[in-house]
Amino acid sequence: MSEKDKKELTQECEELKEKYKELEEYAKRLKAEYENYREEVAREKRELIKNANEYLISKLIPVLDDFERALNQGEKRNAFYEGVKMIYKKLLNVLEKEGLAKIHVGEKFDPFEHEAVERVETEDVEEYTILEVVESGYKFHGKVLKPAKVKVAVKPRKKEERNVEEPSDKKE
Repeated sequence: MSEKDKKELTQECEELKEKYKELEEYAKRLKAEYENYREEVAREKRELIKNANEYLISKLIPVLDDFERALNQGEKRNAFYEGVKMIYKKLLNVLEKEGLAKIHVGEKFDPFEHEAVERVETEDVEEYTILEVVESGYKFHGKVLKPAKVKVAVKPRKKEERNVEEPSDKKE
């Protein structure tokens, strides 16, 4: 083999090595992009499922409210009442396992979680203390779907003493 042939083969070998490195880098990038794509699709799928569940659960919240109203109105010690109570608890458990949570009503009014449906003037408790829950509120994965409807304490309005002079008919 001549020196020229060796040189051509060496150059061709170097070109092939360079091409191989380029293809190897391309394959690595393609693999990384594919993995990112798979992760993005999986994330979008999870988000889609979460949104679909949120929609369905938001439609079931009025049913929970109706159950609570029925349980608050019914006779407490008969078989029908106990059956309705069991169905309510079962439905609530299923929804809680999917991410629904009742908004726990603390002592203070929180406008992000509560809706004040009535203001009660009183000095017996601190202002903006929740006195009564009218309807339960619910969150789904931390997002408020329905605020709790509550009665809130406010300070009584002070009656201003009016020292209004009677208008006189006399002109000065």
